[in-house]
Order: sequence, then structure tokens, then C-alpha cells
Amino acid sequence: MKLDKKMIDQMLSLPDDKLWQMFQLLSMGSGLKMGDKAPDPAGMRKLRAVLEDITDADIARVLGLIDLYKKTK
Repeated sequence: MKLDKKMIDQMLSLPDDKLWQMFQLLSMGSGLKMGDKAPDPAGMRKLRAVLEDITDADIARVLGLIDLYKKTK
């Protein structure tokens, strides 16, 4: 699954529970583990705010950091 700004924008149209499920799937696919329980409504608003402002360059940087993390693990 290719993660880019367009995909993030599509995910933002999902309700909170589905958005959290997608976030978990993406993180597990990258070898990261998120908590099973979704954040409270305030936490989800913060997550949405971050995702709304994210750019393709930000995404590339995060994916690069994840790759680096996996190599040092």
C-alpha cells in the first residue's frame, strides 16, 4: 500500500474508529505497533489535525525514519 497525501486525505473522510484501524494497519505493515485502543476524541482531533497538515515530503521523511528504525532493531 503506497502512502501519500492523497491516501491520507481519503483516510480523513473515515469515521474515527475506521481511521484508527487504518492507522494501525499502516503501522503494522511498517513493523510498528500502535496501541489497540483508539485515542479519546481529543486525541483523535489532534491526530486528524496532524494528518491534515502533512505533506508528501513529511511522509517520505517518516517512511525513511521507519526504515532506519527497522535496520537498527
